[in-house]
Amino acid sequence: MKSALIDLALCPACNAPLGQPRGETWTCAQCGHALPFYTGIPLFTPPPGELVPFDKRERGPQLGSTWRQANWKFLQSQVAHLPPDGIVLDVGAGRGDFAGLFSGEGYLALDVYPYPEVDLVCDLTRVTPFRAGCFDRILLMNVLEHVYQGAALISVLARLLKPGGELIVAVPFLLKVHQAPVDFARYTNFALRRLGEEAGLETALLEGFYDPAALVGEGTRNIRYTVLQRLPRSKRILTRLTLDAIDGLNAALHGLVGAGFTASPEAETSPAPLGYHVIFRKPG
Repeated sequence: MKSALIDLALCPACNAPLGQPRGETWTCAQCGHALPFYTGIPLFTPPPGELVPFDKRERGPQLGSTWRQANWKFLQSQVAHLPPDGIVLDVGAGRGDFAGLFSGEGYLALDVYPYPEVDLVCDLTRVTPFRAGCFDRILLMNVLEHVYQGAALISVLARLLKPGGELIVAVPFLLKVHQAPVDFARYTNFALRRLGEEAGLETALLEGFYDPAALVGEGTRNIRYTVLQRLPRSKRILTRLTLDAIDGLNAALHGLVGAGFTASPEAETSPAPLGYHVIFRKPG
Protein backbone atom coordinates (compact mmCIF):
# COMPACT_ATOMS: atom_id res chain seq x y z
CA MET A 1 0.00 0.00 0.00
CA LYS A 2 1.32 3.43 -0.94
CA SER A 3 2.54 5.68 1.85
CA ALA A 4 0.40 8.61 0.63
CA LEU A 5 -2.75 6.53 1.11
CA ILE A 6 -1.72 5.51 4.62
CA ASP A 7 -0.89 9.12 5.52
CA LEU A 8 -4.09 10.66 4.11
CA ALA A 9 -6.85 8.07 4.58
CA LEU A 10 -9.61 8.73 7.11
CA CYS A 11 -12.03 6.32 8.71
CA PRO A 12 -15.40 6.60 6.92
CA ALA A 13 -17.21 6.06 10.24
CA CYS A 14 -15.51 8.62 12.54
CA ASN A 15 -13.10 10.60 10.28
CA ALA A 16 -10.07 9.67 12.39
CA PRO A 17 -6.77 8.86 10.62
CA LEU A 18 -6.70 5.15 9.81
CA GLY A 19 -2.95 4.68 10.24
CA GLN A 20 -1.16 1.48 9.31
CA PRO A 21 -3.26 -1.47 8.09
CA ARG A 22 -2.83 -4.76 9.90
CA GLY A 23 -4.10 -8.21 9.02
CA GLU A 24 -6.92 -8.84 6.57
CA THR A 25 -8.79 -5.59 7.33
CA TRP A 26 -7.89 -1.94 7.76
CA THR A 27 -9.25 -1.19 11.24
CA CYS A 28 -9.71 2.23 12.79
CA ALA A 29 -7.96 2.38 16.17
CA GLN A 30 -10.42 5.02 17.40
CA CYS A 31 -13.83 3.48 16.62
CA GLY A 32 -13.03 -0.07 15.49
CA HIS A 33 -14.59 0.29 12.03
CA ALA A 34 -12.98 -2.30 9.73
CA LEU A 35 -12.49 -1.86 5.97
CA PRO A 36 -12.28 -5.10 3.99
CA PHE A 37 -9.67 -5.74 1.30
CA TYR A 38 -10.18 -7.22 -2.14
CA THR A 39 -6.94 -8.59 -3.62
CA GLY A 40 -5.07 -6.14 -1.40
CA ILE A 41 -7.22 -3.11 -2.34
CA PRO A 42 -9.15 -1.42 0.52
CA LEU A 43 -12.89 -1.10 -0.10
CA PHE A 44 -14.31 2.12 1.34
CA THR A 45 -17.58 1.44 -0.50
CA PRO A 46 -18.82 -1.78 -2.14
CA PRO A 47 -18.51 -1.96 -5.95
CA PRO A 48 -21.78 -1.13 -7.76
CA GLY A 49 -23.63 -4.20 -8.92
CA GLU A 50 -24.73 -2.73 -12.26
CA LEU A 51 -21.22 -1.88 -13.44
CA VAL A 52 -19.73 -4.11 -16.14
CA PRO A 53 -15.91 -4.19 -15.74
CA PHE A 54 -13.93 -3.38 -18.87
CA ASP A 55 -10.68 -4.78 -20.23
CA LYS A 56 -7.39 -2.95 -20.17
CA ARG A 57 -6.33 -1.10 -23.33
CA GLU A 58 -2.97 0.41 -24.03
CA ARG A 59 -3.08 4.20 -24.09
CA GLY A 60 -0.62 6.81 -25.30
CA PRO A 61 -0.08 9.88 -27.46
CA GLN A 62 -0.49 7.84 -30.68
CA LEU A 63 -2.97 5.18 -29.49
CA GLY A 64 -6.75 5.02 -29.64
CA SER A 65 -9.14 7.56 -31.10
CA THR A 66 -8.11 11.13 -31.83
CA TRP A 67 -10.07 12.15 -28.71
CA ARG A 68 -8.09 9.71 -26.56
CA GLN A 69 -4.81 10.86 -28.07
CA ALA A 70 -5.76 14.46 -27.36
CA ASN A 71 -6.55 13.53 -23.73
CA TRP A 72 -3.09 12.03 -23.28
CA LYS A 73 -1.30 15.04 -24.75
CA PHE A 74 -3.40 17.47 -22.72
CA LEU A 75 -2.68 15.69 -19.44
CA GLN A 76 0.98 15.22 -20.32
CA SER A 77 1.33 18.98 -20.73
CA GLN A 78 -0.17 19.50 -17.26
CA VAL A 79 2.07 16.96 -15.52
CA ALA A 80 5.06 19.16 -16.33
CA HIS A 81 3.67 21.78 -13.90
CA LEU A 82 3.24 19.34 -11.00
CA PRO A 83 5.47 20.00 -7.94
CA PRO A 84 8.13 17.27 -7.48
CA ASP A 85 6.47 16.19 -4.20
CA GLY A 86 2.92 16.78 -5.47
CA ILE A 87 0.10 14.47 -4.41
CA VAL A 88 -2.24 13.41 -7.24
CA LEU A 89 -5.63 11.68 -6.96
CA ASP A 90 -6.81 9.98 -10.16
CA VAL A 91 -10.58 9.63 -9.74
CA GLY A 92 -12.16 6.93 -11.89
CA ALA A 93 -8.70 5.65 -12.79
CA GLY A 94 -10.09 2.35 -14.09
CA ARG A 95 -7.43 0.30 -15.87
CA GLY A 96 -4.73 2.93 -15.41
CA ASP A 97 -5.11 4.76 -18.73
CA PHE A 98 -2.93 7.65 -17.54
CA ALA A 99 -0.84 5.99 -14.84
CA GLY A 100 2.16 5.92 -17.19
CA LEU A 101 2.43 9.70 -16.86
CA PHE A 102 3.08 9.45 -13.11
CA SER A 103 5.54 7.72 -10.83
CA GLY A 104 6.22 7.40 -7.11
CA GLU A 105 4.16 7.22 -3.95
CA GLY A 106 2.35 10.51 -4.57
CA TYR A 107 0.00 9.13 -7.25
CA LEU A 108 -3.20 7.50 -5.95
CA ALA A 109 -5.62 5.74 -8.30
CA LEU A 110 -9.24 5.56 -7.13
CA ASP A 111 -12.23 3.85 -8.70
CA VAL A 112 -15.62 2.47 -7.68
CA TYR A 113 -14.49 -0.98 -8.89
CA PRO A 114 -11.42 -2.93 -7.68
CA TYR A 115 -9.46 -3.00 -10.92
CA PRO A 116 -5.92 -4.34 -10.40
CA GLU A 117 -4.50 -0.90 -11.22
CA VAL A 118 -6.25 1.06 -8.44
CA ASP A 119 -5.09 1.85 -4.90
CA LEU A 120 -8.51 2.14 -3.28
CA VAL A 121 -12.19 1.62 -4.07
CA CYS A 122 -14.56 4.42 -3.11
CA ASP A 123 -17.67 6.19 -4.39
CA LEU A 124 -16.83 9.78 -3.46
CA THR A 125 -20.48 10.85 -3.69
CA ARG A 126 -21.12 8.53 -0.71
CA VAL A 127 -17.90 8.53 1.33
CA THR A 128 -14.99 10.99 1.53
CA PRO A 129 -11.98 9.04 2.82
CA PHE A 130 -9.49 11.95 2.89
CA ARG A 131 -9.06 15.13 4.89
CA ALA A 132 -9.82 18.43 3.18
CA GLY A 133 -7.12 20.26 1.24
CA CYS A 134 -4.65 17.41 0.78
CA PHE A 135 -4.21 17.06 -3.01
CA ASP A 136 -2.19 19.21 -5.42
CA ARG A 137 -3.95 17.79 -8.49
CA ILE A 138 -7.08 15.73 -8.97
CA LEU A 139 -7.77 14.02 -12.30
CA LEU A 140 -11.24 13.37 -13.70
CA MET A 141 -10.47 11.96 -17.13
CA ASN A 142 -13.48 10.63 -19.07
CA VAL A 143 -15.33 9.99 -15.82
CA LEU A 144 -17.82 12.81 -15.20
CA GLU A 145 -20.32 11.49 -17.75
CA HIS A 146 -20.49 8.24 -15.75
CA VAL A 147 -21.41 9.97 -12.46
CA TYR A 148 -25.12 10.48 -11.89
CA GLN A 149 -24.47 13.16 -9.25
CA GLY A 150 -21.85 15.10 -11.17
CA ALA A 151 -22.26 18.40 -9.29
CA ALA A 152 -21.96 16.62 -5.94
CA LEU A 153 -18.73 14.93 -7.05
CA ILE A 154 -17.18 18.23 -8.22
CA SER A 155 -18.00 19.79 -4.83
CA VAL A 156 -16.29 16.92 -3.00
CA LEU A 157 -13.19 17.19 -5.19
CA ALA A 158 -13.05 20.96 -4.64
CA ARG A 159 -12.86 20.37 -0.89
CA LEU A 160 -10.04 17.85 -1.32
CA LEU A 161 -7.85 20.26 -3.31
CA LYS A 162 -5.18 22.36 -1.64
CA PRO A 163 -5.53 26.14 -2.14
CA GLY A 164 -4.08 26.75 -5.59
CA GLY A 165 -4.60 23.09 -6.50
CA GLU A 166 -6.15 22.06 -9.79
CA LEU A 167 -8.91 19.72 -10.92
CA ILE A 168 -8.03 18.46 -14.42
CA VAL A 169 -11.00 17.23 -16.44
CA ALA A 170 -11.58 15.55 -19.79
CA VAL A 171 -15.22 14.90 -20.65
CA PRO A 172 -16.68 13.74 -23.99
CA PHE A 173 -19.57 15.50 -25.68
CA LEU A 174 -20.35 14.10 -29.17
CA LEU A 175 -19.80 10.47 -28.29
CA LYS A 176 -22.06 7.43 -28.42
CA VAL A 177 -23.44 5.82 -25.27
CA HIS A 178 -20.64 3.74 -23.73
CA GLN A 179 -20.08 1.61 -20.63
CA ALA A 180 -23.84 1.09 -20.38
CA PRO A 181 -25.72 1.25 -18.09
CA VAL A 182 -23.49 3.78 -16.30
CA ASP A 183 -23.39 6.52 -18.96
CA PHE A 184 -25.53 9.34 -17.59
CA ALA A 185 -24.76 12.75 -19.06
CA ARG A 186 -23.16 15.05 -21.63
CA TYR A 187 -22.01 18.53 -20.58
CA THR A 188 -21.72 21.70 -22.65
CA ASN A 189 -19.00 24.26 -21.93
CA PHE A 190 -21.67 26.41 -20.23
CA ALA A 191 -22.60 23.59 -17.84
CA LEU A 192 -18.95 22.86 -17.06
CA ARG A 193 -18.21 26.47 -16.12
CA ARG A 194 -21.25 26.53 -13.86
CA LEU A 195 -20.26 23.26 -12.17
CA GLY A 196 -16.90 24.79 -11.29
CA GLU A 197 -18.37 28.09 -10.11
CA GLU A 198 -20.92 26.39 -7.87
CA ALA A 199 -18.10 24.39 -6.26
CA GLY A 200 -16.05 27.56 -5.64
CA LEU A 201 -13.50 26.85 -8.38
CA GLU A 202 -12.06 29.17 -11.01
CA THR A 203 -12.00 28.03 -14.63
CA ALA A 204 -8.34 28.39 -15.56
CA LEU A 205 -8.78 26.71 -18.97
CA LEU A 206 -11.68 25.37 -20.99
CA GLU A 207 -11.06 24.14 -24.52
CA GLY A 208 -13.02 22.04 -26.97
CA PHE A 209 -11.46 19.28 -29.06
CA TYR A 210 -12.78 19.28 -32.64
CA ASP A 211 -12.39 16.57 -35.28
CA PRO A 212 -15.16 16.89 -37.91
CA ALA A 213 -13.81 13.97 -39.95
CA ALA A 214 -14.07 11.74 -36.88
CA LEU A 215 -17.77 12.57 -36.66
CA VAL A 216 -18.18 11.38 -40.26
CA GLY A 217 -16.46 8.12 -39.33
CA GLU A 218 -18.70 7.69 -36.29
CA GLY A 219 -21.74 8.03 -38.55
CA THR A 220 -20.57 5.43 -41.07
CA ARG A 221 -19.64 2.99 -38.29
CA ASN A 222 -23.13 3.37 -36.86
CA ILE A 223 -24.65 2.46 -40.23
CA ARG A 224 -22.17 -0.38 -40.80
CA TYR A 225 -22.68 -2.10 -37.43
CA THR A 226 -26.29 -1.29 -36.51
CA VAL A 227 -28.20 -0.65 -39.75
CA LEU A 228 -26.51 -2.75 -42.44
CA GLN A 229 -27.63 -6.15 -41.17
CA ARG A 230 -31.27 -5.04 -41.12
CA LEU A 231 -31.36 -4.24 -44.85
CA PRO A 232 -32.43 -6.66 -47.59
CA ARG A 233 -29.51 -8.32 -49.37
CA SER A 234 -29.70 -6.15 -52.50
CA LYS A 235 -29.58 -2.93 -50.51
CA ARG A 236 -26.94 -4.35 -48.15
CA ILE A 237 -24.42 -4.86 -50.94
CA LEU A 238 -24.93 -1.37 -52.36
CA THR A 239 -24.83 0.20 -48.89
CA ARG A 240 -21.58 -1.59 -48.03
CA LEU A 241 -19.95 -0.35 -51.22
CA THR A 242 -21.17 3.18 -50.50
CA LEU A 243 -19.81 3.02 -46.95
CA ASP A 244 -16.44 1.79 -48.22
CA ALA A 245 -16.30 4.73 -50.62
CA ILE A 246 -17.25 7.22 -47.88
CA ASP A 247 -14.67 5.77 -45.49
CA GLY A 248 -11.98 6.03 -48.17
CA LEU A 249 -12.88 9.64 -48.85
CA ASN A 250 -13.01 10.36 -45.12
CA ALA A 251 -9.51 8.92 -44.64
CA ALA A 252 -8.31 11.27 -47.38
CA LEU A 253 -10.18 14.13 -45.71
CA HIS A 254 -8.49 13.35 -42.39
CA GLY A 255 -5.14 13.52 -44.13
CA LEU A 256 -5.99 16.91 -45.59
CA VAL A 257 -7.53 18.63 -42.55
CA GLY A 258 -5.55 16.87 -39.81
CA ALA A 259 -6.49 14.70 -36.86
CA GLY A 260 -8.36 17.28 -34.82
CA PHE A 261 -7.59 20.54 -33.06
CA THR A 262 -8.33 22.34 -29.80
CA ALA A 263 -10.03 25.73 -29.66
CA SER A 264 -12.07 27.92 -27.37
CA PRO A 265 -15.71 26.82 -27.66
CA GLU A 266 -16.79 30.47 -27.47
CA ALA A 267 -14.67 31.28 -30.54
CA GLU A 268 -16.09 28.51 -32.74
CA THR A 269 -18.92 29.64 -35.02
CA SER A 270 -20.38 26.12 -35.27
CA PRO A 271 -19.18 24.34 -32.13
CA ALA A 272 -19.45 20.56 -32.39
CA PRO A 273 -16.69 19.22 -30.11
CA LEU A 274 -15.89 15.60 -29.48
CA GLY A 275 -15.26 16.72 -25.91
CA TYR A 276 -13.81 19.29 -23.56
CA HIS A 277 -10.62 19.71 -21.56
CA VAL A 278 -10.98 21.80 -18.41
CA ILE A 279 -8.70 23.00 -15.64
CA PHE A 280 -10.48 24.20 -12.51
CA ARG A 281 -8.31 25.96 -9.94
CA LYS A 282 -9.05 26.38 -6.25
CA PRO A 283 -8.53 29.99 -5.16
CA GLY A 284 -5.69 30.59 -2.75
